[in-house]
Amino acid sequence: MNWSYIKIAWRNISKKKLQNIINLIGLICGITFIMIVGAYIWDAKQVNAHLKNKDQQYLLQSSYKKEGLGLDITTVGALPKALAEEYPQLVKNYYRLDALTCIVSNGTDKFEEGASLGDPSLLAMFGFELHAGDINTALKDPFSLVITEAAAMKYFGRTDALGEQLSIRNFNGEKHDFMVTGIIKPSYQNSVLELTPALRSDFFLPIASEKYFGRDIDNWENPYIVGFLELQKDIAPEQLKSAIKTLVSKHTDKVFADNYSPDLKPLKSYYLESNDGAIQKMIDILLYIAGFILLMAIINFINFNLGQNIGRLKEIGIRKIMGAHSNQIASLLLTEYVILLCLILLICLPLYILAKPLFENIFMRRLPQLTELPYYFYLGIFLFCILIGLISGLYPAIKLSRNSLLNSVKLQFDKVKNKHSIRKALLFLQFTTAIVILTSTIIIARQIHLFVNSDLGYNKEYILTVQTTRDWSPEGVRKTQTIQQELEKLNEIEDISLSYETPNNIVGKAEIALMDKSDEPINSQMIISDSKFADTYQIPMLAGQFFSSNLVDTMAPQEVVINRKAMNVLGFEHADNLIGRNLKINGSADPIKVVGITENFIPNSMHNPNTAIIWLNVAQNNFYRYFNIRMKPGSISNSIQNIEKKWHSLMPDAPFEYHFMEENIRKMYETELQLYRASISATVITLIIVCLGIIGLVSLSISARSKEVGMRKILGAKLSHLLVLFSKEYYLLFIASVLTAVPISFFMMRKWLTNYEFRIQISAWNYLLPILLLLALLAGLILFILYRNGRGNPIHRLKED
Repeated sequence: MNWSYIKIAWRNISKKKLQNIINLIGLICGITFIMIVGAYIWDAKQVNAHLKNKDQQYLLQSSYKKEGLGLDITTVGALPKALAEEYPQLVKNYYRLDALTCIVSNGTDKFEEGASLGDPSLLAMFGFELHAGDINTALKDPFSLVITEAAAMKYFGRTDALGEQLSIRNFNGEKHDFMVTGIIKPSYQNSVLELTPALRSDFFLPIASEKYFGRDIDNWENPYIVGFLELQKDIAPEQLKSAIKTLVSKHTDKVFADNYSPDLKPLKSYYLESNDGAIQKMIDILLYIAGFILLMAIINFINFNLGQNIGRLKEIGIRKIMGAHSNQIASLLLTEYVILLCLILLICLPLYILAKPLFENIFMRRLPQLTELPYYFYLGIFLFCILIGLISGLYPAIKLSRNSLLNSVKLQFDKVKNKHSIRKALLFLQFTTAIVILTSTIIIARQIHLFVNSDLGYNKEYILTVQTTRDWSPEGVRKTQTIQQELEKLNEIEDISLSYETPNNIVGKAEIALMDKSDEPINSQMIISDSKFADTYQIPMLAGQFFSSNLVDTMAPQEVVINRKAMNVLGFEHADNLIGRNLKINGSADPIKVVGITENFIPNSMHNPNTAIIWLNVAQNNFYRYFNIRMKPGSISNSIQNIEKKWHSLMPDAPFEYHFMEENIRKMYETELQLYRASISATVITLIIVCLGIIGLVSLSISARSKEVGMRKILGAKLSHLLVLFSKEYYLLFIASVLTAVPISFFMMRKWLTNYEFRIQISAWNYLLPILLLLALLAGLILFILYRNGRGNPIHRLKED
């Protein structure tokens, strides 16, 4: 290759600006989509990548054989510290946190904030940098406070807030000033500051203040503490299991020790692998989609170049007459294709900026700016474009350069009729891919519709959940019930319930069994609420009542409400037969009387089957977090304003921060919504590329048979006859694609649907609609191309030699 090749290639490109733009649309869409997917993947892999000593850091989580002993995501509070102190050859450092929800105020500004109460090792262990303060002493004093830059801007309007004070309220309603001793600089997302969306913190409190908040982290009977471990170099997590078992057996009771197992998760990959690997699965699916789209774009590029360069066959023939070899002509053409791909890259960069807001909405995640991406990202994209140019241009370059001299001068390919097999195979692949993507998108859309709009067993409309102030004492419950009664008097409120859990956020678990039987206990989910819960959520009752009283009385007999599933697994078919029977919960000897049985409802997500559920009375357990408010139909905004006004009159120090139940449900299916929106965008790009592919191949075929078209028109052929003649082979290709794509899509989507206990049934309409759409598209495009190419005097076509 020499400089003259580049000049000639640029001259040919600039001659046909419009044709080249049409030719490149598919590749522009494909490479822009790959850039966006690449930026998403790079950004996702940055989570936890900037933490200090991340390769040796692990989350210490738990696995239990029995329900009700603890949470999988947490560990025993005293365990991380004991490991570091008694096994220093294995554990280098540790950090524990207890997640709190606090009311933070600065004068009249009051907000409910997520806070982490934890060890002073936070800053040094993970390498967080401070705008101001000392990482070694910032969390030493009992009433010290470290905040993020975002929190400093929110409360003080500046980042130099060292020494400022914020008032934080504890669960007894007491307030105390905390001094800001450190401000964390912005950093990449990590699982320390945001373990889950519900465990995100901007406020970090010292373990020395745990008594103020009524907490006890360093306790062998507290299995609800998030624990991080930093292992010594070259120590594998398996080496800790024996030490953990020894400590747990020594310090906890036999039931807990026999049913507990440690589960160490690498912090470096935790974000990608948590939640059953949802993010990693999303990345894999996006890579498949991007690969399919790029493959279709390359196919279009090949077909377009062959069709577009028929007019250059005479030029190629003349070059051969002048002594040019086939390999020289191929090199010239490849140079032109590579330059085209470099131009595409220059177009894709500003397109990335334009498309970024759209795809941020699709992925529900901020995408990096071009200036934030590393140099190797651009180097990789550049080399990728060069490779695409070589791969996609190789066949057209060889095909054109090896065309015989005579046929080149006559603007014909060698034996065109017998040389369509590769191009038809490429179009077959396009049709197959398009059908798979379109049908998959329809099935995903139907499943998402099921998530959001199906009958969950309760009425989610017009329901707000609002976190209230907490005082987990009998007096605190009475005070909160008084506030509840005042709110219930509002005309805008139909029902209001006090509970610790809400549907879609049920974490409590318990084992239940009949008191008078020795059967193996069954696992259940547990909700602590008052007697208004079923009325507020409109959960049907099968028998009995939803608690007999809300009076706070520790001496009153314990009561429990269960659902139909719990009734069935306890061995009962009729609800009346179980009312009045006694249960034991978590092996307790104290009987709890069954006073009500509800219909089943979906407690969390549709990933899991209906489970046994029990309700305990908040008046007898003193634990609560939420007001569940069912509003009357009407003006939502006016109703919320009136409720908020009453709220502040009853609780001046408590912020009114609410969430709609429908919004909470959508958050549960965030990954599925991302996949659905990505599929929609992929479908649009796929249709564009398929249209361009049909145009390219049909145009090439008609151009090659130009004389035949002219002769048939002279002999009286109508447009409809020509449509049948030229579309017949494409319909055969399309039928073959349908027979191939439908089984692929069916088995692929059936496997995806097995992730959900509640799922749609795949019907024939899921395939008929996209097939009919593509069939109509194919016929319409062929008709348009025939009409466009068939205009004019057919005699002129016979003179084109």
